[in-house]
Amino acid sequence: MIIRWICDNCNKKWIYPVEKCIYCKGEIVKQKGTKLKVVGITKVTIPSPMHPIIPYNVLLLQDEFENRIPKKTMKDYRIGDVFIEEKAKTKDAVSVVKVKYDIYEAIKDIFSLLSINELVKDDKLLIKPSAVMAAYQYQAVATNPEVIDAVIRILFEMGIKEENIIVAEQAIIGNDSFDAASKSGILDVCKKNGVRFVDIAKGAFEQVKIDGFKFNIFKDALDRKVINVPIMKTNSQIGLSGAMENLIRFADENTQRNMFLNGIDTTLPKFAMAFKDILTIADASVGMQGQGPLTLGEPAFLNFLLGSRNVANLDTVFCEVTMLQVPPYVQSESNSGVKKIEVVGNELDALKFQIKPPVPGDTAHPDIKVIDGKACPACFNRMFSITSKLVGLRGNQLNIVMGPMLTNDMLKGHDRIVLFGDCAISKSTELGTKPMAKISERLDEIEQLVLFKKLLTSASETAITPVDKVRSKMKNFLHNVTR
Repeated sequence: MIIRWICDNCNKKWIYPVEKCIYCKGEIVKQKGTKLKVVGITKVTIPSPMHPIIPYNVLLLQDEFENRIPKKTMKDYRIGDVFIEEKAKTKDAVSVVKVKYDIYEAIKDIFSLLSINELVKDDKLLIKPSAVMAAYQYQAVATNPEVIDAVIRILFEMGIKEENIIVAEQAIIGNDSFDAASKSGILDVCKKNGVRFVDIAKGAFEQVKIDGFKFNIFKDALDRKVINVPIMKTNSQIGLSGAMENLIRFADENTQRNMFLNGIDTTLPKFAMAFKDILTIADASVGMQGQGPLTLGEPAFLNFLLGSRNVANLDTVFCEVTMLQVPPYVQSESNSGVKKIEVVGNELDALKFQIKPPVPGDTAHPDIKVIDGKACPACFNRMFSITSKLVGLRGNQLNIVMGPMLTNDMLKGHDRIVLFGDCAISKSTELGTKPMAKISERLDEIEQLVLFKKLLTSASETAITPVDKVRSKMKNFLHNVTR
């Protein structure tokens, strides 16, 4: 499809959205060209950072209104050939669509390519964005609010009433869901469209048993049709925060902790089985690279969207396009490999662009490293917060050890070990580890911060003393009094 924005009065034309004609103040109409033919071809044989796979062709496509647009493809065409985007033939197909100024039209294209026709006007819908902490849209932590707005608009066009739609999210443990939704702009989208925002953390929950595991799942997610709308991000802990990972916050806090305690690579695929026929519209309009999924990561500016009824297939395709390693929890569900996944909309080789992978163990602080035994979101979030607040205070390197999935091999060769969180403390006792200090996750963050500051600036291997603990409690008390 080729889209142009045209003044209804003076016929001036733009390739990007405008609200009013700057020449005559006339109304703007959207012109969509759907009958495309090839009018020009350039074959490229020299690779570049943005286009590493060669050879490829750049087609010049023309529509029935004589508008033109370039299109990258790995396939060979001839001048005069008709250009057609084939629709998906299988239920588990993945659609990948480039965003050409208009997110709404890109999502409409996904619906068309996947033949989404199972939604009817009386359906009750739940839209699940990703908004894990309070961060602005440009930081790429949360789903682009324009994507949420476009999904809601499309549902309205399908006849679904606003009272039958809710937008529901739960921030990462330790953060506030409404703060996250508000700062990202998602709450404003809900208010604009008259759609209710729901904090999943407040329940109600229903217990579901799958393969011997018990999960407490948000009841509305089981009773309504779910449209999963994650932002695609690297994750320094589990590799990728994407379609499947976004589902985890349908679980209550205890379930999330237990999923990590029992091995997230095993429990997350089982948890995803609770959601049947879920539709995912994944936001990679910007996306995140590097040390995601929180504000330590960097915007990636990917400029495409993905859609699928299969969360594992979608995550696998995203990893293929961005040249990331497919995480173990995704591999267990999508073990057929990307070559057996039907992809429509754009060719993967034509989109491939390497983004920065996460570096396991790195934190915001140059002197603090993490040995992560798959810690729960509460410990992960708190560690991220503390290490960020210590930036600027240099000292002796610390190794923060977290999570229940620790082994002696992971700890071998490391000194100045600080056990953080009850899971790590319990596991280290089993392994016979002799740490520099132990800090419980149940302490207030101010107390934890004071203790970490002491450890960072101490050159000795001396553990935290009773005096240090008293000082941390006094600091916390004074902080609460002066607030």
